[in-house]
Amino acid sequence: MAFLNRFILSRLSQPNQRRWKAFVGQRRARIGLWIFFIALFFSLTAELWSNHKPLYLSREVPISEGSEQTVRRRFFPAVFDYTAAELGVFDTFSVDYEAIVAEDRERGKETTAIFPINRWDPFVQAPETLQAPSSTYWLGTDNLGRDVTARLLYGVRVSMTFGIMFWLCTFLIGIVVGSVQGYIGGRTDFVTERVKELFEIIPFLSVVILINGLMRSQSVMVTLMVVVIFSWVSISSQMRAAFLSLRRRDFCEAARAMGSSHGRIIFKHILPNALTPILTLTPFMISSGIAFLAVLDYLGFGLNPPTPSLGELLQQGRNYIQNAPWLLLAPTAALAVMLISINLVGESLRQAFDPKKA
Repeated sequence: MAFLNRFILSRLSQPNQRRWKAFVGQRRARIGLWIFFIALFFSLTAELWSNHKPLYLSREVPISEGSEQTVRRRFFPAVFDYTAAELGVFDTFSVDYEAIVAEDRERGKETTAIFPINRWDPFVQAPETLQAPSSTYWLGTDNLGRDVTARLLYGVRVSMTFGIMFWLCTFLIGIVVGSVQGYIGGRTDFVTERVKELFEIIPFLSVVILINGLMRSQSVMVTLMVVVIFSWVSISSQMRAAFLSLRRRDFCEAARAMGSSHGRIIFKHILPNALTPILTLTPFMISSGIAFLAVLDYLGFGLNPPTPSLGELLQQGRNYIQNAPWLLLAPTAALAVMLISINLVGESLRQAFDPKKA
């Protein structure tokens, strides 16, 4: 962490170095960052922690179908996909790794398999439905017999990926539109403001549900596109206000007098100064994206099943709260911890970039 801190400081200007030191000096910022990056790491590497496929498999396979000659091969099924033929199984198209390992050991073959610590993935259905937490199912199972731990881990990845993509797309559209408005002004600014007012008065959640229902395609990209369309307005308005304030400042007038092009004025002089306060909204936009997806999934208008998601687990928890309270407790705790940690980072950023404390 010390090396990363020095690396970041070496690439910042003096004012931003002070802001960065003020940010990392806050205990809540460090706690929020640690929780966020730990959750991000385990969710992005979910296949290594929760999977019905082994991390490593070493077994003897026939060199061809029907051949008695064998060769030892090594596989990494949790990371790469293999066909049944590649694994030396020719009587079926599907592969049951646990059955393969058990059969090899019964025959006295030297087969080595290393499985993840949780030997379930989010799609495998076990016979035990609504099973209480145990050593086999750490957080129990849902109404279809799927492991809640696996669905929670993979669901956190979906939520975080959606939140980060939501932030990137919203900022990109909002910054471009707001910059054009604030720099050009005139009729362009007037017309764009009327369009933004139209987006603001439309009931957001109702339209998202309607579009998802009409398109009959509840993929991550479709849901992201629909949510972003109605979420860029606030970023655009703040960027517009920053450009309107900065474009008449002395350093911009001096750049124009020296013959600088519009592109140089925008990207060299105005945009770096305008982006500084906007960047403090980054954590709040990520948490908003995570919350949007959870709400849509909870209402049944989010991602297509059987995609693991926190909202879907919350919906199941509501339906089975009497018989299986763990279905509600696990995703609620995960969602609360994620949002609180991100908001801690956001509050710390806002305080570090407060002009009164610069």
